[in-house]
Amino acid sequence: MKKPLPLILALVTILSFTFTLSKIKPDLPAKQATSFFAGGDRSTFVNVPIGYTSRNPASLLIDLHGYMSNSINEQRFAGLKNVALERGFVYTSPDGLRDSNGDQSWNASIACCSYDNPKFDDAAFLKSLIVEISQTVAINPKQIYIFGHSNGAFMAFKFACTYPESVAAIIAVAGAMDLGGSECATSSPVSVLEVHGTDDEIVLFNGGAMGENKYTSVLQTVNFWRAIDKCSDPADVGAAMDAEEAIDGSETTTSNSQCGNTSVTSWQINGGSHRPVFTSTFKQEAFEWLLSHPKI
Repeated sequence: MKKPLPLILALVTILSFTFTLSKIKPDLPAKQATSFFAGGDRSTFVNVPIGYTSRNPASLLIDLHGYMSNSINEQRFAGLKNVALERGFVYTSPDGLRDSNGDQSWNASIACCSYDNPKFDDAAFLKSLIVEISQTVAINPKQIYIFGHSNGAFMAFKFACTYPESVAAIIAVAGAMDLGGSECATSSPVSVLEVHGTDDEIVLFNGGAMGENKYTSVLQTVNFWRAIDKCSDPADVGAAMDAEEAIDGSETTTSNSQCGNTSVTSWQINGGSHRPVFTSTFKQEAFEWLLSHPKI
Protein backbone atom coordinates (compact mmCIF):
# COMPACT_ATOMS: atom_id res chain seq x y z
CA MET A 1 0.00 0.00 0.00
CA LYS A 2 1.44 3.37 -0.97
CA LYS A 3 1.96 5.98 1.79
CA PRO A 4 0.03 9.23 1.30
CA LEU A 5 2.17 12.00 -0.22
CA PRO A 6 1.59 14.47 2.69
CA LEU A 7 2.98 11.91 5.17
CA ILE A 8 6.10 11.36 3.06
CA LEU A 9 6.68 15.12 2.80
CA ALA A 10 6.32 15.49 6.56
CA LEU A 11 8.88 12.74 7.23
CA VAL A 12 11.36 14.32 4.81
CA THR A 13 10.93 17.70 6.52
CA ILE A 14 11.54 16.22 9.98
CA LEU A 15 14.66 14.31 8.87
CA SER A 16 16.05 17.40 7.13
CA PHE A 17 15.49 19.58 10.21
CA THR A 18 17.15 16.97 12.48
CA PHE A 19 20.18 16.77 10.19
CA THR A 20 20.48 20.55 10.15
CA LEU A 21 20.40 20.75 13.96
CA SER A 22 23.14 18.14 14.20
CA LYS A 23 25.45 20.40 12.19
CA ILE A 24 24.95 23.45 14.44
CA LYS A 25 27.82 23.77 16.94
CA PRO A 26 26.95 24.62 20.54
CA ASP A 27 27.72 28.11 21.84
CA LEU A 28 31.14 27.38 23.29
CA PRO A 29 32.71 29.80 25.79
CA ALA A 30 35.43 32.11 24.52
CA LYS A 31 38.84 30.50 24.51
CA GLN A 32 40.60 30.62 27.86
CA ALA A 33 44.11 32.04 27.76
CA THR A 34 47.04 30.47 29.55
CA SER A 35 50.00 32.25 31.14
CA PHE A 36 52.72 33.37 28.75
CA PHE A 37 56.00 35.24 28.35
CA ALA A 38 56.24 38.84 27.10
CA GLY A 39 58.87 41.57 26.96
CA GLY A 40 61.13 40.25 24.21
CA ASP A 41 64.73 39.95 25.38
CA ARG A 42 63.58 41.11 28.83
CA SER A 43 61.52 37.98 29.26
CA THR A 44 58.65 38.56 31.67
CA PHE A 45 56.17 35.90 32.81
CA VAL A 46 52.54 37.02 32.66
CA ASN A 47 50.06 35.20 34.92
CA VAL A 48 46.49 34.83 33.64
CA PRO A 49 43.72 34.00 36.15
CA ILE A 50 41.76 30.75 35.94
CA GLY A 51 38.48 31.30 34.16
CA TYR A 52 39.69 34.26 32.11
CA THR A 53 37.93 34.65 28.77
CA SER A 54 38.32 37.35 26.17
CA ARG A 55 34.64 38.23 26.59
CA ASN A 56 35.41 39.87 29.93
CA PRO A 57 38.54 42.05 29.74
CA ALA A 58 40.65 41.70 32.87
CA SER A 59 42.38 44.25 35.09
CA LEU A 60 46.19 44.31 34.85
CA LEU A 61 48.62 44.70 37.76
CA ILE A 62 52.35 45.29 37.19
CA ASP A 63 54.40 44.67 40.36
CA LEU A 64 57.86 46.35 40.46
CA HIS A 65 60.70 45.23 42.73
CA GLY A 66 63.17 47.41 44.60
CA TYR A 67 66.87 48.07 44.07
CA MET A 68 69.10 44.96 44.38
CA SER A 69 65.98 42.79 44.32
CA ASN A 70 64.18 40.92 41.53
CA SER A 71 60.74 39.78 40.44
CA ILE A 72 60.81 36.56 42.49
CA ASN A 73 61.75 38.37 45.69
CA GLU A 74 59.13 41.04 44.98
CA GLN A 75 56.42 38.42 44.72
CA ARG A 76 57.51 36.99 48.06
CA PHE A 77 57.70 40.43 49.67
CA ALA A 78 54.44 41.94 48.44
CA GLY A 79 52.42 38.72 48.34
CA LEU A 80 50.06 40.14 45.74
CA LYS A 81 50.19 37.49 43.03
CA ASN A 82 47.65 35.02 44.46
CA VAL A 83 45.27 37.76 45.54
CA ALA A 84 45.48 39.32 42.09
CA LEU A 85 44.68 36.03 40.35
CA GLU A 86 41.85 35.25 42.78
CA ARG A 87 40.32 38.63 41.95
CA GLY A 88 40.59 38.12 38.22
CA PHE A 89 43.64 40.29 37.53
CA VAL A 90 46.29 39.52 34.96
CA TYR A 91 49.49 39.82 37.02
CA THR A 92 53.11 40.32 36.05
CA SER A 93 56.29 41.24 37.90
CA PRO A 94 59.07 42.22 35.45
CA ASP A 95 62.78 42.56 36.21
CA GLY A 96 64.92 45.66 36.08
CA LEU A 97 68.27 45.46 34.28
CA ARG A 98 71.56 44.69 36.04
CA ASP A 99 74.22 47.27 36.87
CA SER A 100 77.98 46.68 36.95
CA ASN A 101 77.64 44.98 40.34
CA GLY A 102 75.02 42.60 39.00
CA ASP A 103 72.23 44.31 40.97
CA GLN A 104 68.88 44.83 39.26
CA SER A 105 67.32 48.29 39.23
CA TRP A 106 64.90 50.61 37.45
CA ASN A 107 66.02 53.80 35.75
CA ALA A 108 63.44 55.80 37.63
CA SER A 109 64.94 59.04 38.88
CA ILE A 110 68.22 60.82 39.57
CA ALA A 111 67.96 59.93 43.26
CA CYS A 112 67.11 56.26 42.81
CA CYS A 113 68.57 54.03 41.62
CA SER A 114 70.21 53.38 38.24
CA TYR A 115 73.63 54.85 38.92
CA ASP A 116 75.99 53.26 36.41
CA ASN A 117 73.64 51.69 33.86
CA PRO A 118 73.25 53.19 30.40
CA LYS A 119 70.26 55.50 30.35
CA PHE A 120 67.86 52.84 29.16
CA ASP A 121 64.22 53.88 29.10
CA ASP A 122 62.35 51.71 31.60
CA ALA A 123 59.18 53.76 31.27
CA ALA A 124 59.12 52.93 27.54
CA PHE A 125 59.79 49.27 28.37
CA LEU A 126 56.80 49.12 30.73
CA LYS A 127 54.65 50.89 28.15
CA SER A 128 55.62 48.33 25.49
CA LEU A 129 54.94 45.53 27.98
CA ILE A 130 51.41 46.83 28.54
CA VAL A 131 50.84 47.00 24.78
CA GLU A 132 52.13 43.47 24.22
CA ILE A 133 50.08 41.99 27.06
CA SER A 134 46.97 43.81 25.79
CA GLN A 135 47.52 42.31 22.33
CA THR A 136 47.71 38.80 23.78
CA VAL A 137 44.84 38.88 26.28
CA ALA A 138 41.90 41.22 26.65
CA ILE A 139 42.84 43.94 29.16
CA ASN A 140 40.45 46.63 30.35
CA PRO A 141 42.31 49.84 29.43
CA LYS A 142 40.59 51.63 32.30
CA GLN A 143 41.98 49.18 34.87
CA ILE A 144 45.76 49.12 34.39
CA TYR A 145 47.64 49.52 37.67
CA ILE A 146 51.22 49.59 38.97
CA PHE A 147 52.45 48.56 42.43
CA GLY A 148 56.06 49.36 43.28
CA HIS A 149 58.33 48.99 46.30
CA SER A 150 61.33 51.26 46.97
CA ASN A 151 63.10 51.75 43.60
CA GLY A 152 59.98 50.18 42.09
CA ALA A 153 57.90 52.90 43.75
CA PHE A 154 60.18 55.56 42.24
CA MET A 155 59.58 53.79 38.91
CA ALA A 156 55.81 53.80 39.40
CA PHE A 157 55.96 57.59 39.88
CA LYS A 158 58.18 57.91 36.81
CA PHE A 159 55.77 55.91 34.65
CA ALA A 160 52.74 57.84 35.89
CA CYS A 161 54.51 61.07 34.95
CA THR A 162 55.66 59.80 31.55
CA TYR A 163 52.64 57.82 30.35
CA PRO A 164 49.73 59.03 32.51
CA GLU A 165 47.19 58.00 29.88
CA SER A 166 48.33 54.36 30.20
CA VAL A 167 47.77 53.82 33.93
CA ALA A 168 44.72 54.37 36.11
CA ALA A 169 46.37 54.25 39.55
CA ILE A 170 49.62 53.41 41.29
CA ILE A 171 50.53 52.17 44.76
CA ALA A 172 53.99 53.35 45.83
CA VAL A 173 55.47 51.65 48.91
CA ALA A 174 58.55 53.20 50.55
CA GLY A 175 59.32 55.40 47.57
CA ALA A 176 59.69 59.07 46.73
CA MET A 177 60.53 61.46 43.88
CA ASP A 178 63.41 63.75 43.01
CA LEU A 179 63.16 66.82 45.22
CA GLY A 180 63.69 69.14 42.26
CA GLY A 181 60.47 67.87 40.77
CA SER A 182 60.24 65.56 37.79
CA GLU A 183 58.68 66.69 34.57
CA CYS A 184 55.20 65.34 34.95
CA ALA A 185 52.37 65.42 32.44
CA THR A 186 49.05 66.77 33.66
CA SER A 187 46.84 65.82 30.71
CA SER A 188 45.58 62.59 32.28
CA PRO A 189 45.56 62.58 36.10
CA VAL A 190 46.52 59.36 37.89
CA SER A 191 45.28 58.22 41.29
CA VAL A 192 48.13 57.68 43.77
CA LEU A 193 48.38 55.70 47.01
CA GLU A 194 51.55 56.46 48.98
CA VAL A 195 52.39 53.80 51.60
CA HIS A 196 55.31 54.58 53.90
CA GLY A 197 56.64 53.55 57.30
CA THR A 198 57.56 56.36 59.68
CA ASP A 199 60.71 54.43 60.68
CA ASP A 200 61.84 53.66 57.13
CA GLU A 201 65.63 53.50 57.39
CA ILE A 202 66.34 53.53 53.63
CA VAL A 203 63.93 56.03 52.03
CA LEU A 204 63.38 58.37 54.95
CA PHE A 205 59.83 59.38 55.83
CA ASN A 206 60.82 63.05 56.09
CA GLY A 207 62.91 63.03 52.94
CA GLY A 208 66.64 62.84 52.44
CA ALA A 209 69.32 62.20 49.84
CA MET A 210 71.07 59.35 48.08
CA GLY A 211 74.54 60.67 47.52
CA GLU A 212 74.01 64.29 46.51
CA ASN A 213 70.59 63.63 45.02
CA LYS A 214 67.73 64.71 47.26
CA TYR A 215 64.31 63.05 47.30
CA THR A 216 60.94 64.14 48.62
CA SER A 217 59.39 63.51 52.01
CA VAL A 218 56.05 61.69 52.18
CA LEU A 219 54.26 65.02 52.68
CA GLN A 220 56.06 66.58 49.69
CA THR A 221 55.25 63.54 47.54
CA VAL A 222 51.58 63.66 48.48
CA ASN A 223 51.40 67.42 47.93
CA PHE A 224 53.13 67.05 44.55
CA TRP A 225 50.43 64.66 43.36
CA ARG A 226 47.68 66.73 44.92
CA ALA A 227 48.89 69.59 42.71
CA ILE A 228 49.14 67.35 39.63
CA ASP A 229 45.61 65.99 40.18
CA LYS A 230 44.29 69.45 41.05
CA CYS A 231 42.95 68.50 44.46
CA SER A 232 41.12 71.42 46.00
CA ASP A 233 39.62 69.94 49.17
CA PRO A 234 41.72 69.12 52.24
CA ALA A 235 42.53 65.48 52.91
CA ASP A 236 40.02 63.48 54.93
CA VAL A 237 41.31 61.27 57.73
CA GLY A 238 40.05 57.71 57.39
CA ALA A 239 39.85 54.69 59.66
CA ALA A 240 43.06 53.21 61.02
CA MET A 241 44.20 49.93 59.48
CA ASP A 242 46.22 46.90 60.54
CA ALA A 243 48.65 46.79 57.61
CA GLU A 244 51.85 45.53 59.28
CA GLU A 245 52.08 42.01 60.75
CA ALA A 246 55.01 42.90 62.99
CA ILE A 247 53.16 45.70 64.83
CA ASP A 248 50.19 45.02 67.08
CA GLY A 249 46.89 46.77 66.50
CA SER A 250 45.74 49.16 63.80
CA GLU A 251 49.03 50.98 63.41
CA THR A 252 48.40 52.56 60.00
CA THR A 253 46.70 55.93 59.73
CA THR A 254 44.98 56.79 56.48
CA SER A 255 44.04 59.99 54.69
CA ASN A 256 42.52 60.69 51.31
CA SER A 257 42.18 63.70 49.01
CA GLN A 258 39.39 63.43 46.46
CA CYS A 259 40.45 65.19 43.28
CA GLY A 260 37.62 65.08 40.80
CA ASN A 261 37.87 61.68 39.11
CA THR A 262 41.06 60.70 40.95
CA SER A 263 42.33 60.67 44.50
CA VAL A 264 45.63 60.99 46.34
CA THR A 265 45.77 58.69 49.37
CA SER A 266 48.33 58.18 52.13
CA TRP A 267 48.68 55.12 54.35
CA GLN A 268 51.20 55.94 57.09
CA ILE A 269 52.55 52.85 58.88
CA ASN A 270 53.47 54.20 62.31
CA GLY A 271 56.66 52.45 63.38
CA GLY A 272 56.90 50.73 59.99
CA SER A 273 60.24 49.94 58.34
CA HIS A 274 61.41 49.93 54.71
CA ARG A 275 60.16 46.36 54.21
CA PRO A 276 56.82 46.01 55.97
CA VAL A 277 55.31 42.57 56.40
CA PHE A 278 51.86 43.08 54.94
CA THR A 279 48.74 41.67 56.54
CA SER A 280 45.96 40.06 54.53
CA THR A 281 43.92 43.15 55.39
CA PHE A 282 46.45 45.36 53.62
CA LYS A 283 46.42 43.20 50.50
CA GLN A 284 42.64 43.12 50.26
CA GLU A 285 42.32 46.84 50.97
CA ALA A 286 44.99 47.59 48.35
CA PHE A 287 42.97 45.78 45.68
CA GLU A 288 39.76 47.45 46.81
CA TRP A 289 41.51 50.81 46.45
CA LEU A 290 42.81 49.96 42.98
CA LEU A 291 39.44 48.76 41.70
CA SER A 292 37.74 51.87 43.04
CA HIS A 293 40.07 54.04 40.93
CA PRO A 294 39.62 53.12 37.27
CA LYS A 295 40.62 55.51 34.53
CA ILE A 296 37.80 57.96 33.87
